Amino acid sequence: MQEEQRLRLSRELHDDLGQMLASVSLELHIVRAGSPEMDARLERAAMLIDQLSARVHDAAWSLRPADLDRLGFKASVEDLTTMLCGQLGIACEMDLEALSSPPPAEIALTLYRIAQEALTNIGKHAAPSRVSVTAHIQDDRMRLTIEDDGRGFDGSAEPGPGHLGLAGMRERLALVGGKLSVETAWGKGTTIYADVPLAGCPAASSRQRCDRV
Repeated sequence: MQEEQRLRLSRELHDDLGQMLASVSLELHIVRAGSPEMDARLERAAMLIDQLSARVHDAAWSLRPADLDRLGFKASVEDLTTMLCGQLGIACEMDLEALSSPPPAEIALTLYRIAQEALTNIGKHAAPSRVSVTAHIQDDRMRLTIEDDGRGFDGSAEPGPGHLGLAGMRERLALVGGKLSVETAWGKGTTIYADVPLAGCPAASSRQRCDRV
């Protein structure tokens, strides 16, 4: 349901609000008031509309993982990892051959979101010199491992506002019968393990969702 809402909101942002902002921007770029002062104001207004349009586009893009449909599961996770490592200017290690044969769509989407959230957290908080993302299949289960050698945190502490992303990852995985494990300590980096079953879904409601996708 969350992903369906994300898709609907993404389309509304892109198709409706995005198109209206583009039309307003075009009008502002065309119109001229006849005085230098007013022309300068209109130009600033047009610039602000252009900036808002760019933010709406980014929001619409982030709500729905278009790369997952366009590039496929493996390439999408590779892109997420490569982009983060490029932004941070750090070493990037990947072993994602296990993703070459995609799991059911709901599991692929869940693991993509896990990778997205984990890598975003690394970029915001970890300050690492190396990031590793690997995937392996054993006994009808897939494990996605995301590791960094950054700051780490106190894994025994009660989850606070800064760790809400971990709670969200656990909830997502639970919906497909998966489990999240975290190994971390101050100054020791962080390793996240996302384990999911590949042979069906655990609950009746989940099984119905798997059959539909």
